[in-house]
Amino acid sequence: MNINKRIKKSIKKNNPVIGVAVGSGLSAKQVAEGGADFILALSAGLYRNAGVSSMGSMMPFGNSNDMNLKFAKEEILPRVKNTPVIFGAFASDITKTDESLIKEISDSGFVGVNNFPTVGLIDGNYRKALEENNLGFEREVEFMHKAVEKGLYTVAFVFNKKQAKAMAEVGVNIICAHLGWTAGGEKGIKNNDKLSENIKLVKEIFNAAKKVNNNILHMIYGGGDIKDPAAVNNFYQKSDTIGYIGGSSFERIPVEISIKDTVSSFKNFYKLQRENKKLKKELIKKKSFDKIVGHSNIMQEMYDLIDKVANKNVNVLVFGESGTGKELVCRALHYNSSRSDKAFVKINCATIPENLLESELFGHEKGAFTGAEKQRIGKFELADGGTLFLDEVGEIDINLQAKLLRVLQEKEFERVGSNKTINVDVRVISATNKNLRQAVADGDFREDLFYRLNVVSINTPSLREHKEDIPLLVNNFIELIKEKFSIEILKIESEVFDILMKYDWPGNVRELKNIIERAAILSENNIIKVENLPRSFKDLSDQISPLNNKNMPEDLNQHVGLYEKQIIINTLKRNDFNQTNTADELGICRKTLYNKIQKYNINLKKF
Repeated sequence: MNINKRIKKSIKKNNPVIGVAVGSGLSAKQVAEGGADFILALSAGLYRNAGVSSMGSMMPFGNSNDMNLKFAKEEILPRVKNTPVIFGAFASDITKTDESLIKEISDSGFVGVNNFPTVGLIDGNYRKALEENNLGFEREVEFMHKAVEKGLYTVAFVFNKKQAKAMAEVGVNIICAHLGWTAGGEKGIKNNDKLSENIKLVKEIFNAAKKVNNNILHMIYGGGDIKDPAAVNNFYQKSDTIGYIGGSSFERIPVEISIKDTVSSFKNFYKLQRENKKLKKELIKKKSFDKIVGHSNIMQEMYDLIDKVANKNVNVLVFGESGTGKELVCRALHYNSSRSDKAFVKINCATIPENLLESELFGHEKGAFTGAEKQRIGKFELADGGTLFLDEVGEIDINLQAKLLRVLQEKEFERVGSNKTINVDVRVISATNKNLRQAVADGDFREDLFYRLNVVSINTPSLREHKEDIPLLVNNFIELIKEKFSIEILKIESEVFDILMKYDWPGNVRELKNIIERAAILSENNIIKVENLPRSFKDLSDQISPLNNKNMPEDLNQHVGLYEKQIIINTLKRNDFNQTNTADELGICRKTLYNKIQKYNINLKKF
């Protein structure tokens, strides 16, 4: 467990040195397995794990050293016997002498100390009062000096060149440039300094320490936006830091169950960078479910049905008006099934001439008909083991329907012009905007084929049935437009939303997307206005009372928030204000629901 050897080993392998401040035994165990070089037991972690701001560690709730010693000895040390643990010591503890505190730290099994809590995080009159009573940063330097003399490993947090020089003079092992409180989600302290400014500060701090002792190691402690491998990588490239120490970036921001993977990604960032880009593209491609937007009840019911059916090996018929996202549903069914690693083959039955559709579905042999110059593999054969998506299935000719029925029943077919039977394992998902029941009644569609295709049916609702999702859809389209056309839309006039909500949307979501895209392209000053809408939409503005608009927000996120708040209130009512059941129905964790209730100032006693 020699910390010097561990750090030298990482440096020799050209790996970053990683230190993690943890707030629980579970976190400590996962961090150790993830490959951290050392762990810091800081009182901030204790507060962070309790669900409050790390800043709580700076408040006078009790003796920081006593609390931290008890917590670290009971939860951290027993679970990380092979990983060195550094103790975060409050140097200005007037209840103990430095010597007695250092001895207690050493006897407990900690290999070193770190100056935390540190007055370097305090400004104003409070900081001035501490310094006037000899409890300022100089007190921390004095304490770390005594720890060095006792042979403990020392990691010194510093905030500027002067502090770096002072810590270097007493011979600490690591100078760690502290860049402010690590961003910690809803309750974290935010630091808006730019990365470029932080890199400049880090260089100044390290250079000041080098002038005193060139052998001191240099690290950074996260703050503001420095909370992921990509951001830290900038510091690796532009300064001589050997690694990164983080707290919230490993513990609050990700869920605890994924800490092991998160630390591992920090440790192996160089190796995983390219691989992650490729995996991300595949994930976006496959997770079609994420492209279906909507939080309304009718959409939630559709999601539930997709969830239940996706991994069941049955044929599904998706029906709905044009532009309602039928293909997205079909892709979601495939990519959330056990067939997701196999082919998803699409054929649009309405765009292929009747005399060629049979060949497209089943393939043909060379010379089977005029123009068949070589053998062709059909869609069923290509989809073997995977999913065949029959788009506009209602357009298939009645004569070809019998052959399609046979494949569904027998799971076999012959290519056109061949007597050889080919066996396939294909799941068929169909989509149509026709009323197939009526087509069966009219004799245009075989009844037996209808029931073969329609083992389970999913209806994609028209947009007019869930207009409350329009703000979310618009927000989603704005993000796509930003990426596609490099157009930044910051606001949408409130009257535009009123018009969008009043319109009946015969073209459904597809029409809404086209309208928003058109409006964004025609917009000026990053604002979508009524005049950016088609003329037919402008006529609706005359039917909307200005009184309805005077208190409506113009900011896009405010619009989205307005509808999100109402969805949360409706779901709470539906679940008798049981927050666990409400969170489950909304598909979020209970803590996220609590945070949103606070964010939107929802008064539960009011209802």
